[in-house]
Amino acid sequence: MGTCGIMEEQMIDKVKKNLTTGLTRVKWIAGFVADRTKAEASVGKFLYESNKLESKMDELYRDIGKRVQALKEKGEQEDPDVFKDFIVQHALDEIKSIKETVTDYREQAKTMNKLPE
Repeated sequence: MGTCGIMEEQMIDKVKKNLTTGLTRVKWIAGFVADRTKAEASVGKFLYESNKLESKMDELYRDIGKRVQALKEKGEQEDPDVFKDFIVQHALDEIKSIKETVTDYREQAKTMNKLPE
């Protein structure tokens, strides 16, 4: 085998090594992008769900307002204790539960968003 054959063999070995290194890097980048995409999708889901729950809270606030107005119009008492009303109390309890869930969703989204770059 001549000098040309040895140089060709060295060149082929170098190309194989560079190709292997390149493929390893591409696999790492693809894995990183896939993990990051999953995390971003989860963050989006948590934020979407928390926004839906906040809309539900807005509906409950409106229901409370309507109930207070209805109690006032009913006029059985001069100053009715609206906090003892079953409908108002139920809505307030549900709002409390929703707030806790929204806080949990937002914390989970914040945690997922802090994945290493």
